[in-house]
Amino acid sequence: MQGSKYGSTVGKNDCDDVGFAKACLVSGILDFNEFKQWIYHVIEIQKDVPLYFWDILDIENKFDFKPLSVMGFNPYWKHTKIEDYALEGIGYKRRDDFVSDAVPREKALKALEENPHIERRFRELFPFIDW
Repeated sequence: MQGSKYGSTVGKNDCDDVGFAKACLVSGILDFNEFKQWIYHVIEIQKDVPLYFWDILDIENKFDFKPLSVMGFNPYWKHTKIEDYALEGIGYKRRDDFVSDAVPREKALKALEENPHIERRFRELFPFIDW
């Protein structure tokens, strides 16, 4: 994505950004409407977008989103366990009712504090989200 160091890795062979977005969706940090807003955002600012983005926009709810069948691959985000906990910390910061099976609130928020690059990445990848 122009103007951001994130957003250009949405293809099958370089899928870190779409993997990060998917991780946010799967863990409940993003709802499906926010995930689709991200798709629209990428379409607006990136010259070449994968065709599967249009297929995702046709999906009506999170439970019908099956990455392998829609995209032809399962996007991934290269990260450590602590970075995963930090990502969960964003969920706790965004929503009072956020629940994680992976990590308790205090541990997630501490991991986020110790890994501020995760919050920076979230804010850069999803600039349209206020919280």
